Amino acid sequence: MLTSKDMSEHCGLKSSIIRKDLAQFGACGIKGQGYVVSELTAYLNKILGINNTKDVVLVGAGHLGTAIARYPGFINANFNFIAAFDIDDEKIGSSIGHTHIYSIDTLNKYLEDHKIEVIVLAVPSSAALDIVTKLDSRIVKGILNFTSMVFPGRMNDMYIHNIDLAKELEVISFCMKNCITQKSDD
Repeated sequence: MLTSKDMSEHCGLKSSIIRKDLAQFGACGIKGQGYVVSELTAYLNKILGINNTKDVVLVGAGHLGTAIARYPGFINANFNFIAAFDIDDEKIGSSIGHTHIYSIDTLNKYLEDHKIEVIVLAVPSSAALDIVTKLDSRIVKGILNFTSMVFPGRMNDMYIHNIDLAKELEVISFCMKNCITQKSDD
């Protein structure tokens, strides 16, 4: 069993907020006892659309792309990197773990043949727009963008989530300055 108090300690949110949010999605715990972990996990996975493994393609097999493809947390979240694409002839034909690296020239054909809906973009910003605009939005539905180019949240019927690591550090800095101070003042 997992209580909303346990979750609040890990998330930094009030337990009442966690209970309300979970109830809003229809997850019900046992009053005074909490939530059955396996049931809550399955329920949240269904809400998030990750109750089945999703195959993902990496575009950009440089340092950042390699680190992303090797990140073990994706497996626990039901994401499976099945291919990577790059322009570097020295990388093409090699692998990142079990993920084979192909030529960027074959990206769209691969996406179509394998019905890949999600890509992770880790290329130089100068190449990002060209790659995204050439994607077939009838196939690709989501892009996790690690470039410094900021795309709109929706483009050509694809959802794009921009990850800017510098901005994430700014959030940490803000919280260190403001959130921790406010909490200790309560």
